[in-house]
Amino acid sequence: MKTHSTGLDVMRGIGIFFVLVLHTAFYFYHDIYDVDLDNPTPVITVIGFLLMFAGLFAMISGIVNTLQTARRLEHNTPKPYRHLMTSGVILLVIAYLYFIVTGPGIIHFDERRMDESILVALINHGSVTGVSLDRILYIDSLVMLSVNMILLGILFKVIGRRLLDVRTAPMILIGATLFMALSYVRIPLYATYIHAFDDGKMGTVLLLNVFVNKNNPVFPFFAFALFGAWIGLLLHHGKTKTLKKHGIITALAFIVIGAAGYVLAPETMLERMIDPTWYFIMVIQVGLFIALVLLALRLDRKERKKGPVVRFFSRYGVAGLTPFFLESVVSALIFLLVNLVVRFEPSIPGAILYGLVLALLWGLFLMFWEKREYRYGLEWVRASILAKTGTSSKLETLSGDRQ
Repeated sequence: MKTHSTGLDVMRGIGIFFVLVLHTAFYFYHDIYDVDLDNPTPVITVIGFLLMFAGLFAMISGIVNTLQTARRLEHNTPKPYRHLMTSGVILLVIAYLYFIVTGPGIIHFDERRMDESILVALINHGSVTGVSLDRILYIDSLVMLSVNMILLGILFKVIGRRLLDVRTAPMILIGATLFMALSYVRIPLYATYIHAFDDGKMGTVLLLNVFVNKNNPVFPFFAFALFGAWIGLLLHHGKTKTLKKHGIITALAFIVIGAAGYVLAPETMLERMIDPTWYFIMVIQVGLFIALVLLALRLDRKERKKGPVVRFFSRYGVAGLTPFFLESVVSALIFLLVNLVVRFEPSIPGAILYGLVLALLWGLFLMFWEKREYRYGLEWVRASILAKTGTSSKLETLSGDRQ
């Protein structure tokens, strides 16, 4: 089984593309502090839901890293688990550099202010500001992905070569389901976390942070990685019919259970609450993302010639980390330059259009950069470091040798 999937690249690329669009739309919407969270407009509601799609990246990451680890085990590559965990550690370093130095703002509606990263604050206000504790503790999508990779590496080391046994796949599915159920504990633990933060009990805060803090903690996002590991194992063993059958059943079950819970829970999602409403949205997303992954994998089976749309989004899927890392700085800088010429205070449509234009420009940049194998980007640097510990399938992908 090949470890590279064009379909998953496209799915991940679409996700990154719209994250870039929505980040820009959200942070440059002129009246963002006046949004009525009790009665949000349909557009604000849709943006709110779409900004909660980090679990899709976690699931795809789980699939890809499981396939790569299984291949390394079959080929008796030295230290396959360390390779995965080292990759996670490198991404964790990138994640903290991103959110502290270049990342988007954390919006505080009650205080009508943005908690901005160092470079974005420098562009917007002309001065260097300190780094808040909120930014250091915030679990953004890159932190989540890196922690998931480290946890998967530990799990695979415990499982050992049994990872190559097809009978391990259903056990991973059971484990993923149980972990998702266990993740309901985040609701009371988050309340404990907030009380500890307010009381200055930093030991408790640091102990719970990666598990329960906003925005993408271990509970429940490691469950998405485990579902990805289940899919990855079935793909590795060529069990596509089993994956299709069990995947559809699992997706429908989670969507139905999550929808029922959502209907019965109070509507507080846009108030940024950690409550049953939030939890059942996550349950729905497990089913939705499994269905989307199955749809993406069909692209591999039906692929003949890649069209321009497929190539456009697959570039984002292969090398989208660098635009993701830089987009807040670039969008803030362009916004500043535009306002030197004409006052630009975008409404929701204007902010979305601004984000769409910038995302399309990033796509054109990736098209030209692809010819140079994305050299010196974050993906290339990370893959080059990993290549020193063994083979790097990411380097092969960046160079166009997609196995």
